[in-house]
Amino acid sequence: MLNNNPRGILFIIIGMTLSSFQDTLIKLLSTDLSVLQIQFFRSIVGIISITLLQIVIRQPVILTTAYPALSILRGFMFFFAFSAFYLAQSKIPIANATVLFLVSPFFISILAIFFFKAKVSYKRWITMLVGFLGVVLICQPTTGEFNFYYILPILVAAAYALIVTITKLTSDQDTLYQQLLYTYVIAALLSGLMGLFLGNGRFDTTEYSEISFVVRAWDFSSFGTVMSLVAISVIGAAALLFLLGAYRLADPSIVSPYEYTLLLWMVLWGYVFWRDVPSLSVVLGMLLVVGAGLYLFYKERAGNREAER
Repeated sequence: MLNNNPRGILFIIIGMTLSSFQDTLIKLLSTDLSVLQIQFFRSIVGIISITLLQIVIRQPVILTTAYPALSILRGFMFFFAFSAFYLAQSKIPIANATVLFLVSPFFISILAIFFFKAKVSYKRWITMLVGFLGVVLICQPTTGEFNFYYILPILVAAAYALIVTITKLTSDQDTLYQQLLYTYVIAALLSGLMGLFLGNGRFDTTEYSEISFVVRAWDFSSFGTVMSLVAISVIGAAALLFLLGAYRLADPSIVSPYEYTLLLWMVLWGYVFWRDVPSLSVVLGMLLVVGAGLYLFYKERAGNREAER
């Protein structure tokens, strides 16, 4: 398929816009719903969406995998990443959580050294160090006290890098749809099992108030709750389909940098809904992280062009 870069760019911008709606809605509902309930519902909708898409495009629906151990690990990482990111997002400014997650390209580059014997030049190492300096500026607490929730998005970025690496390792035999379907099935099972243990709200007490977003009782009795879960799930599934479409239509090195448009949306929604205004150090940290990430994308694209000659 010939690259259709303009349409791919449009798709990824739409995907990032929809992702910002989903993330904002989850943060708004973090005082009413359980993140496990959200993840379970979203995973079920994801399974249904991917299955229907394969039927529409006449692709076989395959529930098996050639790499069961790696696929299970990827499912666990996805479950952890989703839960940890939205727990952190419920505790810190939404733009801060987003930009800390955007250090994932640095971790992807590091993992490529171990799994694909990639060579990382000193310029890339310096670039990543600059990006991590931006992380330090963003994590610097205004109170002078350490805030654990600023670490969670960084751990999520590392988990996402492992997910991407596993996806690349298994792509020689598993299709993208198999990988996604298996990941959602694992996430649905994990969130469902944890829901059986925590979903009755037995730990939703003052003692565990700090993690109430995790231990809150599941509730499907309210029409508003159900519609909120449907909205989150449908928007999330649509965002994923646009992102997949972008990378299917266009050159990944061209469209990848446009993922950073997500940060612009999160800064906007953070101000609109919570009156969050990034401090000067946070803004500088954001610029360092985004600038370093864009440079890595640029070097990756240049390297691909060189390899094609």
